[in-house]
Amino acid sequence: MPTVSIIIPAYRPDHLKMAIESALTQTFTDMEILIGDDNRDGRLAGLVGEFDDPRIQYIHHGFNDGGINNIIALWNRAKGQYIKPLFDDDFLTNTSVEALVAALRDNPDASMSFHERVFINENNQIVDKPHELLRPGHTARLDRAFLIKNMVCEVNNFVGEPSSVMFNPAHVKVENLFSYKGIRPEFLFDVVMYLQAAQAAPVVAVGGYLSAFRKHSQQGSNEHSAIFSAGLFEWEMLLRGEAADGNLTADQLEQARQRLAVWYSSKWYTRRIGIPEIARFAANLDELVQRPPQELFDSEEFTTDLAHGYKAIAARVAVRKNNGKMAQKYCALCESPVQSWLLQPASQDLASMLQIGSAGPTLDNALCPNCSCDDKERHLWLYMDKVNLLGDLDAKRILHIAPEAGIERKIRALAPLEYVVGDSSPKRPEHRALNAEKLDFPDGYFDLILCNNVLAQMAHPDQALAEMARCLSPNGFLIAQTPYSPILRQTFELTIPINQQFSAYCFGKDDRVRLFGVDIVKLFQAAGLHGDLYPHASILDDLSGEVVGCNESEPFFMFSKNPQPLVFAD
Repeated sequence: MPTVSIIIPAYRPDHLKMAIESALTQTFTDMEILIGDDNRDGRLAGLVGEFDDPRIQYIHHGFNDGGINNIIALWNRAKGQYIKPLFDDDFLTNTSVEALVAALRDNPDASMSFHERVFINENNQIVDKPHELLRPGHTARLDRAFLIKNMVCEVNNFVGEPSSVMFNPAHVKVENLFSYKGIRPEFLFDVVMYLQAAQAAPVVAVGGYLSAFRKHSQQGSNEHSAIFSAGLFEWEMLLRGEAADGNLTADQLEQARQRLAVWYSSKWYTRRIGIPEIARFAANLDELVQRPPQELFDSEEFTTDLAHGYKAIAARVAVRKNNGKMAQKYCALCESPVQSWLLQPASQDLASMLQIGSAGPTLDNALCPNCSCDDKERHLWLYMDKVNLLGDLDAKRILHIAPEAGIERKIRALAPLEYVVGDSSPKRPEHRALNAEKLDFPDGYFDLILCNNVLAQMAHPDQALAEMARCLSPNGFLIAQTPYSPILRQTFELTIPINQQFSAYCFGKDDRVRLFGVDIVKLFQAAGLHGDLYPHASILDDLSGEVVGCNESEPFFMFSKNPQPLVFAD
């Protein structure tokens, strides 16, 4: 029976060879090395087979589910007195195992030992070296209270990733390591492991940088990862849980709230990495210091936000697993799976619109059965999210003319600096009466103006665009979706009043007075605006209209005073 079982939950081959070599060259040699291949096709078998060492065992698991089940399966097969995880893209210095074994032998009542690590890039270059905890060779016993104070409250995993750790399974069971109050974390599973281990027995810190954690673009902890947002809100989950158990003081909660507030309001959810769910947690963060501590973990608001966050992650994971395409229909506004879209009630006549190639809403793939939003709203939200118009709203003034209900709700949740909402005939008390052709606002006042599916109804759309351009800040944006035909050379409208039946047949709806043609861009340009009608594929790539419930022929009407061309990065 070996003293140590090194378990390597493997998925990618890129750096696996270096990880295995670092295990084989340890100064402590009484060990077995279990390598679990998580690929369904067992693609790592050949690479592992290149090593001729009896201590190596290759096991094909094929879970392909993120790695935790791979770790558990390897742990349950391990025969060693101690268990040492090593991830497939990390590596150990040759004295890592020796140092961790010595710490556990000197502290037989400890559940875990760990040493420090450096961060490296794909080329094995050191890119970061955390502050030294202990001098090399020195050790320190830590209890759970220390981890709560210095890890959870500081929102800082100073212990490091699992490749820095060794466990004593005599004091900790693997089935208890990956769950926090009944919740299996998506991102901070390592922090949860350490808290659970420390719940069972003390942990031992060992001085010295004896492993390397690799940071690269393909790993699950990368900021572009589908699960990255959990690396933010799961810290709040831990804070709330420990506060509910009476383990945090009011001062500690306030300091942690301030740290999370910085994270939540920073680039993480405003960059194009697709994690707008963080805004919900940011809006409710003050609850940490306003509610009694014992109520924080089970707060209805937080449990709702947590469920929403995990649902958003699950949807992104489904997209990634389906080669970038959504595995099922999905509503971008309520962020919920959709069995099938509902037909739009036939209050509009689209027969002539289809014949003339109108790029606008359709009757099929129209309404979401969960939140009742229509295809226009979903498409617009997807466009705005992708080009990062929804970032840093706490510093932006927004004018929303004739607001879409679902989009208004989402924008309010993001807490903009100022949000003016109105219509020519407002139906809600919080809406203002607005005349888009004569706006009562100062020059350059708004950073974002939304005026969608309105231009086709206005008597003088040129005046309205001129007014909106006047009220737009120098670097602000105007979004003004409207039905138009890319095969209509010029805008189609009459010089005399028309009846509703004619409007419905010729323009698709009984309150429209025109159908724009390809000359519509000149209308925006005449108002001093720059921009274009950007095709669906240029912004949303190959995102299927059937899946997200929108008309892929509808472009994005995005304009600005800034003459610089807009570039949509991946």
